[in-house]
Amino acid sequence: MPKIFTDENRDEIRKKLLDKGFKMLKKGGLSAVNIDKLTEETYIAKGTFYNLFENKSEFMYHMMIHERNRAKEKLLSYLNDSGKLTKDSLRDYLKWLSAENPNVFAFLTDAEKKRLIASWSDKYIEDKSNDSKTMHMLISLLESPATEPDWKLACNYMKLIAISLATKKVFIKENYNVMVDSLIEQILNMLCS
Repeated sequence: MPKIFTDENRDEIRKKLLDKGFKMLKKGGLSAVNIDKLTEETYIAKGTFYNLFENKSEFMYHMMIHERNRAKEKLLSYLNDSGKLTKDSLRDYLKWLSAENPNVFAFLTDAEKKRLIASWSDKYIEDKSNDSKTMHMLISLLESPATEPDWKLACNYMKLIAISLATKKVFIKENYNVMVDSLIEQILNMLCS
């Protein structure tokens, strides 16, 4: 049977679906990510969607991974000409990250989060080796890393920002941005000299 799409075409279609799906999620939550509407608005056949993703739950899992990868790619745009992050550029990236909020969970209800997590593999939800790899990659990019960076605490602070973005309504609105800025400064103090 001949291949309908090249690998490049498949990747482009997947990206188009994932990007549009995330926009739908940000506008209206999980219920807004309707497969019929998604395929109609991206001009992609519904059968093609199901050739790429088994179901909506798997699509949401891949959306989470896609957004995390997009955030990592964005980090690279903050590198200076020497391929390093300054303290200021890391601050700017962390502020972009908190403003852009590529966290899929921020747009889900508690019930939706539980349902999706129950249907997903545990390998990415809580993966300490992934945390270590990500933080050590980040530290390796720093122009002036701290002598003994506390990557575990910095990682937890970054997760705290992500959790706060997903549960923003429980925080006092007037001080929310100050809190996030304070957490960012703490991260910078832990990682940078």
